[in-house]
Amino acid sequence: MSQMTSPIASRIAGPITNKLTNQAANQAAKQAVAVNQAVNPAGKQAVSVHIITDHIVADEFARPLTLTVIGGVDKDGNADDVDEVEIMRGEIIGIVGPTGSGKSTLIADIEQFAVGDTPSGRKILINGHVPENELRTDPRKKLVAQLSQNMHFLADMSVVEFLKMHAKSRGKDPELAEKVILLANTLTGEPINPAHQLTILSGGQSRALMTADIAVISDSPIVLIDEIENAGIKKQEALRLLSGEGKIVVVVTHDPMLALMASRRIVMKNGGMTKVISTSEEEQRVFKDIEKVDGWLTGLRETIRQGEVVA
Repeated sequence: MSQMTSPIASRIAGPITNKLTNQAANQAAKQAVAVNQAVNPAGKQAVSVHIITDHIVADEFARPLTLTVIGGVDKDGNADDVDEVEIMRGEIIGIVGPTGSGKSTLIADIEQFAVGDTPSGRKILINGHVPENELRTDPRKKLVAQLSQNMHFLADMSVVEFLKMHAKSRGKDPELAEKVILLANTLTGEPINPAHQLTILSGGQSRALMTADIAVISDSPIVLIDEIENAGIKKQEALRLLSGEGKIVVVVTHDPMLALMASRRIVMKNGGMTKVISTSEEEQRVFKDIEKVDGWLTGLRETIRQGEVVA
């Protein structure tokens, strides 16, 4: 599975008045290593941060209520069997299919707000309209946040410093940092110490922190998640947290539990969207059974990790 085209963990949406001075913001931006794509020496995808220094004028796309995918073509140039998929705020949509079936391509189309200019020929609409070009090209105004299995921080600062800086740059209360850390610690087994440097966080801690950050501080209304099955966080809780905050959550997964947790799932084959399946009541019952088993396995895993004897 290829990595997503951009590792930005949080993107900008909505009218924001930045309370930082330009000078302070520039200094913060340097600390945060504000780049579109960054790869650390180990070759792992990194989390990067954009500091906002402008007042962004609200427009009809600033807080999207619907995300629509208009069908394109598969790898052979045949039209998608699915003409259109409309996704509402607070909804979790799964993308499923074999390896190489085009799941990441669909995620990339959404991330780029494709307008028929990608290999798939698909188009993405926000509130039924083609997004303005600046929402596709200006990192400060992008409406999408992304999470993947390969995320690590590069910024040389403490956890609490990063969160306060992020909140301040969005015109929000820096004290929200405490709430983010509390939420993040409900998603990961090893608690996050606010005083620790970002660079020493484990992969699971990084993903838990960014999930909570997106839910509490980020204004990004669309969250794309690429295969977090082995991401070291409590997956169901993470998805519930994001959707509960009114985010549109699109998750690529091979995990039957996550697929059945979604209200619908797009089935991919040979690069094309072949069908959309609504999760049935029977599947919801199966999900609850799987969730119980997963909870038991999680508890067993934690017992072993803590060096305790399984009774």
